[in-house]
Amino acid sequence: MRKYDKALVQAIRDKQYTVEEGGMEVLYKPVPDDDRQNAMDPRLYEVAAAKKKMFSDRSKGGYRLSNERNRPDKVTYDLTESEIVCDERLIHVNGDHYIDLFIYRRADIGSSVTPVLIYLHGGGFTAGNIDLFGKQMAYIAEQSGATVVYPEYRLAPETPYPGAHDDCYAAVKYVYENAEELHVDRTKLMVAGDSAGGVLTCACAQKDILDGSNMIRKIYLLYPAPDGRPLEEISEYVWSYDDYPMLDEQRDIALSRVDRIKNSMAVKGTPNLYCQQFTDYNDPMISAYLASDEVLSRFPETVVNNAEFDYLRISGEQFARKLKGLGVNVRLVKYCGCDHGILDMIGSTVQAEEICLCMADELNAML
Repeated sequence: MRKYDKALVQAIRDKQYTVEEGGMEVLYKPVPDDDRQNAMDPRLYEVAAAKKKMFSDRSKGGYRLSNERNRPDKVTYDLTESEIVCDERLIHVNGDHYIDLFIYRRADIGSSVTPVLIYLHGGGFTAGNIDLFGKQMAYIAEQSGATVVYPEYRLAPETPYPGAHDDCYAAVKYVYENAEELHVDRTKLMVAGDSAGGVLTCACAQKDILDGSNMIRKIYLLYPAPDGRPLEEISEYVWSYDDYPMLDEQRDIALSRVDRIKNSMAVKGTPNLYCQQFTDYNDPMISAYLASDEVLSRFPETVVNNAEFDYLRISGEQFARKLKGLGVNVRLVKYCGCDHGILDMIGSTVQAEEICLCMADELNAML
């Protein structure tokens, strides 16, 4: 079921347009039913207003990990209309532990060989699980006909750096090395991730390059965090509230969405619950923006997908421009009227469904 008219999904596509900014083309995805510039999507505005109160109430008790992992506000719906098979299996990582993999395929494709997506979820390295992302994976599998693999990597603070990095790269290697058994085409392997999952996706791309493995053919970064450094340590570009024009009547709510991520980065880094004493924000595996030009120039085809009212948008745009300047095939997308975390609410927000369709398009393009 959907909490909106499905026609709104197509409206985003019908209204999308491209603008050249800073020497790079940016594909804009407008709010489907509000043509005012810099207006928040009406459904997201309603959700954001409720979240502002919820976060305000929760902040009175200080930071609590349980609050990050228990998010009743994030409601997802199953949008699939055909049978999707989910195979769950444990894989051994580094010879000392196991992680769970969830593998989604359309039932009607049988043992046909398909492209494959490995999706690395966000959640600040401390939260996120199959309950929150499973319906998105099933929908992408249905709409693309590809195989979608979701690794349940270990979370911080119980498992600090490089635990999640090791788990995610192990999942990539597992899929690549077991392509025949999984009925996937190892030459059509795409890795995607949102937020912290974008960090992990970039790290997998770097490891793949440094290892000389050449497994990953495309990456899809959804509101990623390519630069984990505190603002005061960044000199290569400038972050400013001036880059976030807002409607006066929506300013309080829109600003709260920008500040939510900004404040969490300032307090916890990317976050230090994951880095702890084992690495810092200048590590290219945490801040891909700081990787060497030699490594970045060898990145696979890349899509950087940002949200208008997301604190991380500026670093995402800068990262995309840096890749382009190094000769990488990169495309930059911007969802208008949206903020960080929109994929978390498939069936509740129009853009979450449209993002799933975009990932399906990227998989189909690999055919």
